[in-house]
Amino acid sequence: MHYSSVKEIVAHLEAEPAESGGNIYHPIPFPEFAHLKSSSDADQVRAKWEMIQNGLHLALPGGMAGRTVLDVGANCGFYTFSLAQQGAKVTAFEPHSRYGPIGQFLAAEKKLPVDWHCAAFSPEAIRDQRFDVALLLSVFQWMAAGGQNLAGASAELRAISESSDCLVFELGFNRGKSCLTTRRWNHYAALIRLLRDATVYNHFKLLGQPRIWRRYARHLVLCSHRADLEDSLIRRCIRGIGI
Repeated sequence: MHYSSVKEIVAHLEAEPAESGGNIYHPIPFPEFAHLKSSSDADQVRAKWEMIQNGLHLALPGGMAGRTVLDVGANCGFYTFSLAQQGAKVTAFEPHSRYGPIGQFLAAEKKLPVDWHCAAFSPEAIRDQRFDVALLLSVFQWMAAGGQNLAGASAELRAISESSDCLVFELGFNRGKSCLTTRRWNHYAALIRLLRDATVYNHFKLLGQPRIWRRYARHLVLCSHRADLEDSLIRRCIRGIGI
């Protein structure tokens, strides 16, 4: 799909919603789209954004201006464009047939520092690039095809971690389309084990538990090499239970 104006995108989303529960999956952070309904809880999306900003403030206290960001699975660009509006230079990947072209058009139309790829992430696409932070927000389960491609997705996650000083990672288990499953009752412990095995980071800090789908909470984690960006002792004890 090729678009010629923002008005055309809005009209298309109004006439043919991209989701069964709304016009779009996540809000699009431009006023022209404010009236559209998102299938996810828009208030919770903004609450998650605040959690992410709090984490980035800890990891990158100088602010986002001039920082480099990798956003894998950018959807229609809520986080990509929100960070670009703060001066970050964002490289975004989104293979969705509707959201990919929307994001690509908006990046150019709004003249934001965004390099938007209408494609699935590939380590080859970021070869020799370095990022201050990467975002992988409830995307890993899709990369892993619900576990059928766990090895391949883990290899891609490691490549992302090798190219990024820190990573904001979100995942929930056992619920949702293409979800990853675990038999462990302690889902946070299972998540930290996955991150230890599939990334180069050794410090993890829980930023919060967004409820994008209302009662269903996911874990949002800041992964880094910095010992000061680590869970509290109590949280470390909790995540150690069930390993």
